[in-house]
Amino acid sequence: MRLMRLTIINIRRILKNPSIFLMTFLLPMIVLFGIVGPSSKENSLGKIGILDKSSGKYSKEIIESLSEKYDVENLEGNVEDSYNALRDNKIGVIYVFDENFESTIDSKSVPKVKSYSIESGMGSVIAEKIITDSINKILAEKINIGLSTNLVETVIFDNNEKENSGYYMVVLMICYFMIIGGSILTEDILKLKKQKVLKRTISTGNTDRTILGSLYLSSFIIQSLISILTLVLAITLFKIENYNLAQGFLAIALCSLMTTSIVVAATRWIKNQSMASLAIIMCGLISFGIGIVGSNLTGFKNVPDVIKYLSILSPFSWIGRIINNGEIIAPIIVIVLMSLALFTAGSFKLRDYVKE
Repeated sequence: MRLMRLTIINIRRILKNPSIFLMTFLLPMIVLFGIVGPSSKENSLGKIGILDKSSGKYSKEIIESLSEKYDVENLEGNVEDSYNALRDNKIGVIYVFDENFESTIDSKSVPKVKSYSIESGMGSVIAEKIITDSINKILAEKINIGLSTNLVETVIFDNNEKENSGYYMVVLMICYFMIIGGSILTEDILKLKKQKVLKRTISTGNTDRTILGSLYLSSFIIQSLISILTLVLAITLFKIENYNLAQGFLAIALCSLMTTSIVVAATRWIKNQSMASLAIIMCGLISFGIGIVGSNLTGFKNVPDVIKYLSILSPFSWIGRIINNGEIIAPIIVIVLMSLALFTAGSFKLRDYVKE
């Protein structure tokens, strides 16, 4: 009962600090607005990629017609090289003009144009109409019969796997700011210690484990609840698709556990408030960068082996596995074990710490 009573008291005290609300709710929402908000989506919906292997006059005419309605990006290499652009919504759809596109029209035959996209949309429908009308117009000068009304052969790329890059970024950014927000909680605990509040609390009959346990438990609860609220609002306001709330809640709970354990270790071994906060911020930055690489190894080239191995120690790498791959058991085991290791290191000689 004493633990719960002190936890509630600490929750009320933490909520009076606007900094924690700013770091775990307001800043993530601002950053997410720029990444997955309406403005970012509008820019990508009007952009299409063209892979012109024919380099003939007919394909150039069609590209010019498309350029009147779309922001056209000319691609090179193979279409597979641009799959990441589709996944990240940097390009709405890719159209491929084969090497025989020019010769097929010259032989008075109807060519096929392949399109690659994550899913069909109004933007691709309009683009396909432009391509079809342009080909029919060119063929009309050569033949007068048998013109097709649908010359675009659409390939729905990765249709069996729901595209969730937006949801992935939302969860990852919320977890990132959660760890950064741990610096505020660290300063708060160290301030209580410096002001002898923790030492005086022991004199009331509370044990050292109850005192510090209530501080860390309140930190875990506050960060989890605010981050879950941020996740739900981000999904609603930014119209995130293909989300899984259960996976998101699990990722946030695990990250909150990890953040709390980092706070425990930082407050135990780093006496200076500024240095403790800086250590947590640097920990968040490094683990976030390594975790991004670890979760998307196929999207990066020439990644050093040491980065691949270090990514295993980043909670963001395991959170990425939860969101992207649907893995549950392994991420839970790894993050819980890492948290327990930090808790153990931070809880060493608690009574001496409180009395210092």
